[in-house]
Parts: sequence; C-alpha cells; structure tokens
Amino acid sequence: MSKSKHPVLCILVALTLLIPRLARADNPPVGYCSTIYGELNTDLQAFNLLLTAQPTWTPISGGPTLYAANLLVANGNTGPSLSGTGYINNVIPQLNEEKALGAQAILIQIGFPLLYAPFQGGTTQLKPYLDFYQTVANTVHGMGMKLIVENDILLANDVASGWPNLTSYFSTLSWDVYQQGRATMAATIAETMQPDYLVLAEEPDTEAAQSGQSNLSNASMAAQMVAGEITAVQASTFPTITLGAGFGAWPQKSGSSIADYVTAYAALPGLDFIDSHIYPINNVSSGSLIGNILTVASLAAAAGKPVSLSEAWLWKMEDLEWQSNSADNIRARNPFSFWAPLDIYFQQTMQNLANYTNMVFVAEDGPDYLFTYQTFGGTTSNGGLANCTCTTTYCDNADILTTENHLTSAANSVAEYSPTGMAFYTSLVPSDTIAPYVPTGLTGTAAFALTNLSWTASTDNVGVAGYNVYRCSPATLGGPCTGVQIATTTVPSYTDLNLQSNTFYNYQVSAFDLANNNSGLSQTFSLQTLRTSANAPTSLTATAVSPKEINLSWTPPSNISGLTQYFLYSGTSTNGLLQFATVPSSKTTFISQPLTPATTYYYGVVAVESGLDSPMSPLASATTLPLPNPPTSLVATPVSSTEITLTWQEIPATGGLQMKNYQVWEGTVPGLLTKLATVTQQSYTNRTLAPGTTYYFEVVAVDSNNDASIPSDPVSVTTWPLPLPPINLQAKTPAATQIALSWQWSQGGGLPVAHYYVYCDTASPPTTKVGTVTTTATSSSFTYRGATPGMLYYCDVVAADKANDQSPPSSQVSVTTPPLPNAPTNLKATTPSGTEIDLTWQWSQGGGLTLARFNVYCDTASPPVTKVGTVTSGSSFKYKTATAATQYYCDVVAMDVDNDSSPPSAIINVITP
Repeated sequence: MSKSKHPVLCILVALTLLIPRLARADNPPVGYCSTIYGELNTDLQAFNLLLTAQPTWTPISGGPTLYAANLLVANGNTGPSLSGTGYINNVIPQLNEEKALGAQAILIQIGFPLLYAPFQGGTTQLKPYLDFYQTVANTVHGMGMKLIVENDILLANDVASGWPNLTSYFSTLSWDVYQQGRATMAATIAETMQPDYLVLAEEPDTEAAQSGQSNLSNASMAAQMVAGEITAVQASTFPTITLGAGFGAWPQKSGSSIADYVTAYAALPGLDFIDSHIYPINNVSSGSLIGNILTVASLAAAAGKPVSLSEAWLWKMEDLEWQSNSADNIRARNPFSFWAPLDIYFQQTMQNLANYTNMVFVAEDGPDYLFTYQTFGGTTSNGGLANCTCTTTYCDNADILTTENHLTSAANSVAEYSPTGMAFYTSLVPSDTIAPYVPTGLTGTAAFALTNLSWTASTDNVGVAGYNVYRCSPATLGGPCTGVQIATTTVPSYTDLNLQSNTFYNYQVSAFDLANNNSGLSQTFSLQTLRTSANAPTSLTATAVSPKEINLSWTPPSNISGLTQYFLYSGTSTNGLLQFATVPSSKTTFISQPLTPATTYYYGVVAVESGLDSPMSPLASATTLPLPNPPTSLVATPVSSTEITLTWQEIPATGGLQMKNYQVWEGTVPGLLTKLATVTQQSYTNRTLAPGTTYYFEVVAVDSNNDASIPSDPVSVTTWPLPLPPINLQAKTPAATQIALSWQWSQGGGLPVAHYYVYCDTASPPTTKVGTVTTTATSSSFTYRGATPGMLYYCDVVAADKANDQSPPSSQVSVTTPPLPNAPTNLKATTPSGTEIDLTWQWSQGGGLTLARFNVYCDTASPPVTKVGTVTSGSSFKYKTATAATQYYCDVVAMDVDNDSSPPSAIINVITP
C-alpha cells in the first residue's frame, strides 16, 4: 500500500505507539534452512516497518480484538475417530491448556461435508459427530470463552486428510447440490453449536482444488454460495450469529482477484466481517504476500466491513518456492524447535497487525507449537530430518506431522508449554499474581493395583494450567504422612498405576497457573487397593434385533457370594473395549442401544463381587441390522393447481426389518423440507398446495422398529397454474327478466377449460351462481332468464379447468333490466247490444320495451281469466260474443316485444242488455 491518502485510512493514532518490543529472530542450525530463516526474518522486519509507515486511519470497529486459539484436536480433518466414544477426553486437556494461555476464544475448523447427513450416510450416522461438536461448544462456552467455527472444506488430497474417499464423493456433487449441502451444513453448525462467530467459507482457491468445484474460482459464484449459507443460517433456530467469509491473503491461482472477492463478499446482506488467512509472507515476484493483508483490510473498510484472521502461521519457505513446493512439504518443516524465535516474531507481528486494523479476532493456526516442538535430527520415526535438505522432498511428511500430534497430546496432558506458547501468554497476560482456587471434592475408587482419582475442577482468573498430584502410603487408612508429587495433569482426574494390592494410600492435589501461582493443597482422600479377584460370568450371547439394538444375556458366575453388580464393556473391535453400562446382580440381560446400523459390536461382562472386579467373560459379538434402503424412483406428478401425486419404489435392505411406513417431506426451498405425512402405501397425494408453485419432495423409509432410512433423492415439481379469468365480458338485456352475457377466454399455462360458472347478483361482488356453461370453447355465452325487471345487476364469470380449479373472476359488468310495460289506464266499456261489449283504454310507453299488443280479458267472474281478444294497433276492442243480460268483468294487459306482460288494468264490470 502506498503512503498516499486513502478515503478510509486517514484518522488513527500512529501505529508506532501500538508496537511492543519485538523478539529478535535467531538463525537455525548451520546447514539447515538458513536461507529460509534469513529471508523470513527479513520479510517480518520489512512488514513491521511497513506497518509503522502506514497512514493513520479509522478501521471499522469490531470491538477489542479477540485472541483465539485453534482447537487442533477437534479439527474436522481428524477423520471418523471424532465420533468415537470418549474422544471428547482428547479435547478437554487442550482446551484447558489454551484457556490457561489467556486465549479469549476458541476456533474450531469443521470442513464440509463433515456435518452433512448425506455424506455420513444419514442422520443416524451423523448424530455422533453432532453430539461431539455440541459437547465441545457447550464446554467452550461453559469455560467463559467465545466460540469461532470456521466452516471451510475437508482436505481430500492432502497429507492432513483423515477421511477416505473424499475425492470420489466430491465428484458426485453438482454445483447446485454442492451449494445446497454447504447451506445445510452451515445451518446445522448454527443450530448445533451456536457459535459466537461463524466463518462460512475460506480459501476459495483451496476449496476449488479440494472439491473440484471450479466455480469457486469466480468471486461472484463463490459469493453466491456464501449467500445461500447466510440465508440458511438466518432461517435456522439460531439466526443471530455474527457471520463472515474470506480468502487467503495471497494472489489467487486463477479466476478472480483478492479485490474481486472483497467486493463480492462485502456486498452480501447479512455478512458481518471479511476473514482472511496468512501463511506465506515472502517477497516474491508478485509482490509482498503478507502485504496483501493490508489491501484486504483497506478494501473491507471501504465497504464498511471489519476484518479477522481465522488462520495465521508462518510458512517456512524461500521466495523461490512460492507455488513450486507443496503445502505438505512446507508444513513438515514447522515442528522443529529452532523455529521458535521466528514463530514468536511472527506471533507478535500478527498482534501488531490486529492492533492496526482493529481486527474482530485473530486465531493462530499452530496450536501444537504453543506446547511443544520436535528436536531436529535423529530418525524419521521421531521426526528427524538428518538426511534431508531444505531443497529436496521431505522425509515422510505424514510421519513428522503425526509425531508432532502425539507430542502435543502428551504435552497437553502434563501442562507442558513451549517458548512460543509462553510468549503468547505473556502478550495477553502481562501480570498475574492470583493463585487458582484450592481443588475440592477429591474422591476416587480403588482396584487391584491402581486407583482412579477425580476432583472438582479448580478456577482461576485466567485459567488453570494444571494440577499437581501428591501421594503417600501410611500404615493405616487416613493416617498422617508427608506426600510426594507423583504426577502433573491438566484434567481433574488421574489414574495411579502399579500400586501394591491391599495397601492404604492418601492423596492430595493442588492447582497452578502459568504465572506459577499455586493453590493450597486439597483435603486428603484415602483409598485401599484390592487384593483378590471375582469369578467371571459365562455364556455371554449377543443378538441383533434392529439397526440400533443388540440384546445381551449371560450366565452368573459359579460362585455368586458377594455378587453386587456387572460391568458391561463394548467396542467395535476386540481391542480397547470400554465400559458402557452397570447392571445390578439381579439381572442377566441388557439391551444395548442406540447403536450404529450395520456395525459389528463386541461385548464382555465383568462381575463385581465384594467390590472386586472379575476377569472379563469370553467375548460375544453381533452385527446390527442395516437401515432401510432409501426409497427409489420417486416421481412427482402435478394433478391440478393444488394437487401433486407422489409415487416411489422400495428395495428392502438385505437382512433388514420389514417396512412399516414412509415419511413424506416437503418444502419450497431445497434442503429445508418438513415432514408432511406418514403413509403405509408407496404413494401420496397432497391436495392443499399453492397454484403455480415449485415444491421439493423427499421420502424416508421407516422399518418396524421405527428406524429411518436416509432420504430418497429429492424431486421437484410445479403445480398447474389456475386458469386465466375470462375477458371481454359483455352484457345485454333482451327482456325485463333476462340478461344475455358473452365472453372470451384464452388457454394460458394451466389445464384445459371444462366449464364456466356464471354469477349475477344485485350486490357487488356477485355471489349467486345463476348458471354453468359446459364447453371447452374460448368464446361462450349464457342468458340468465330469472332476473327481476327494472333491477341493477352485477355479473362476472369464472373459468374452471378439467380438475375444477377455478380462475379468478372476470372483470365485473353491471346492467339494469328494463321494467315491465305500464298497465293500461282509464278502461271504459259500453254495451250497444245484448251480445257486444265495446272497450276503450289509454296507455303510455314508460321505460320498458316497445309495445307489441294488448290482451283483452272478459269473464263472468272476477278477476277475468278468459282472453277474448288481441289488439296490435289502437286502444279499443269490441267483444261481440257476449251473452245477453249477463254481468261481465273485463281488464286489459299490455305486452312488449319480448312478451313481458304489464300488470292488468283496473277491472271494469258491465251488464249486457
């Protein structure tokens, strides 16, 4: 970065006020990597000078920087052993050590697809990993530290990879399925671990190389994947996590640049910070690799985002080795102790960088080197490189790194720290004079030649680094003695081995921190070792009854005197069986569950007589039944705008249980399905769907023991849209009681039309169906013949397809029916003879239809019902066939051109002479 002013880099105190004195880097042994050492020392010096020369600026505030430690033993690349019973016991010592170092947060790398059910073979197989990481998360939070999860990718073609067949699995994933899986796993991490910070993706170039997803080399496509993860997390049950994503601070090998990734990521709604990694720091032809981090920070700040470092460690490489030597070779150089001064220098440099950019958090990637290094030289079996040089391929990289892991585990168990670790501690905890609390609750059990001790974990203002265990052997139980230190441990438990049988032992423990503050001694706890053994049970049998259950039975020992209980042991191999249950002496059966399907388990039983453990019984084994196979050939067919029918097939698992039912899962977002129904047949119809909507379905098979298969392959289908509404609705009134309607209709994208429903009413909108037109024609008509004269009507028409899906109504028309003709008035009658009645009347047009005729009625009763004549013109009529000397009643009715009748005129009565 130049010294010219930057729009964001303009208002902070001088960096020189923030930099502590730096450790001087010494040279390595003669003849080994001296060029590398010298170059890296120069690069670090140059970068620190560059930091002091940077303009003052105001970085985006992320609060005080959190300094995190990487929990290496929980790294997802460890492999399937993470799910093993008791693996959490490997994690606790390292967590305790890192807290004692002053770490304010813990970072865990969990790469895709570790917590993705399809990769593990189903939700059952996934559960042990979820349980493990949930326990780790709860433990971290319970220790008062923040939790950072880096959701990167598992290594497929790397010496650090612990998972078999990853490359072949990745090859089965399309880009869409890959993105869906990444989103699903991000939501799973959020719900299971509830981290404080979640890095959704890192090193897109590495991820592209490991997964084969070349789209990740394009910043916009990588951002598309991150956007899907953000959406999934925000839709999860724990949506308030601080989210970030990033890339390595080195030139990308292909595709987009660092600036492209910053721009693409910073534009994502819901992304809270930009993350990065620092490994190579060299000054190479493409520029200062470590200097790229300043570009990242300034671009992120310009976009309003703070930055973080989820991984940072010093790669031991020459400038000329950039992009020419493998990561495996370079990482295998790290474990040797002569690098410690340079690692401390790098560590301090990262703190200077964090202070300058006000980073959200910094997590160094070399936690093992906080505890121990290897001694250079020797043989490959102990990590030596006596016959190798810095310019050749290394001797057994995997062996060197594996040896370092073993050394780290041993160091974690006995509170051992390296100079690099102590430098980390003193930078975070400059002064500590407070001793840990005295351990309490010391207790334990005794066996033949050992004692198992445990106590309540002590607490400290920074962190307890470990415990000193003291033992003495008095003449009597609880008698006085002066104890000697026998062990140091980082966990609140210890097993004291190789003791004398039938002997009394007293124990005390004290806690200490890294500032060498020691608590007082705990209260004394006394034990007596045992001296005899019990008889072993016999005839142990194991019978698998389901994918998750094995039933055990055995015969008690021949001598049951003093028998109190049984200890049950199990494992997936004959070596290293672990106790998993305790059964009272009254029982000789046990149900072992929940287990992993299609897995062979070995069992042994130990009898406890008078407090003495017997030898283990002969082992028995059984293989759990397989889970049901997932349904196949899932087909989804749209039947109507609200109805989809599913069909599928089931291939029974060999040796599995009978199928009980099927669970149908549905949703409108891939990967976010909910259980819709449970059915016993291999088909299902959902009739409550939304028109024109795409739905996703999966089906899960469930056996008679309620064990569920993994989901079927998902299918998607779109319901038919509703019919289009009729258009150009026209209305006429051919008669006072009739409304003639006509309209048009077009097919659109739905099912063919089957009929139309016609609605007319005197209120708007009309709700009275007055007719159904059964036709498939796109131009139709209907005449409503039951209207009331002289009334305002509102009408519309609805189209219905062959599944009776109804369109929205057409545009509404309004029409007023004409009134009935006016009644004739002023009717008069004369009788010129005994057989003739002459009638005259008057009539006015009014608002009805045109007059067509008058009907004349005369009768000897009232009202008259006998029509005696029709008048088509004029307003008079002579009734000439009357009967003499008879009383008649007459009236006249007007008829319009559509035969609408007026009310009758007033009745007139007359008597013929």
